Amino acid sequence: MKPTILVIVGTVRQGRVGRKVADWYLNEASKAAPDMNFTLLDVAGLDLPVFHEATPPMMHQYSNVQEQVAKHIAAADGFIFVTGEYNHSVPGSLKNFLDYVNTEWRHKAAAYVGYGTIGGVRSIEHLVQIMTELRVASVRDHITISALWNAFDEQGNPKPEHIMGDITKQLTELKWWVKALQAARAASNNNEKEAS
Repeated sequence: MKPTILVIVGTVRQGRVGRKVADWYLNEASKAAPDMNFTLLDVAGLDLPVFHEATPPMMHQYSNVQEQVAKHIAAADGFIFVTGEYNHSVPGSLKNFLDYVNTEWRHKAAAYVGYGTIGGVRSIEHLVQIMTELRVASVRDHITISALWNAFDEQGNPKPEHIMGDITKQLTELKWWVKALQAARAASNNNEKEAS
């Protein structure tokens, strides 16, 4: 069975570039890794309010909105974050999304696609820290798109000279981690069943 990889677009503002980058990446990823199933999750489509639930997500007492987010995360074997960089960090909309659930992220793998003046690298650095707290393994190889004001052609695709990184290499590494963690989660579940 093909692993399910959730491609998450983290920005929500009008005129954003994130969706354009995600659409391009999805097209390239489908060609580079036909043995993986890529699904798009656009945070803008969720229309999430600022997180203000009474109970922390780690308590797993979810509201209806949290349950909707949890279904998306739980169904995925791995993640690819498409992120811009706001004030040297993660867009607030993406951080807000990440704060909605907790346990559904655990023991899965993530890769990153950044864009911005210098390719969103500082946003990726902060995302890696956040995902570490959520017990997600981060792939080392990133894709970055820099100098956005001149990075896209007339068809809306990034020009090769503005792209850093190798999608095939990134996805090969992501697939290794996804399979290793799938096996580890399955073994852990079996051990828990035997213990009970």
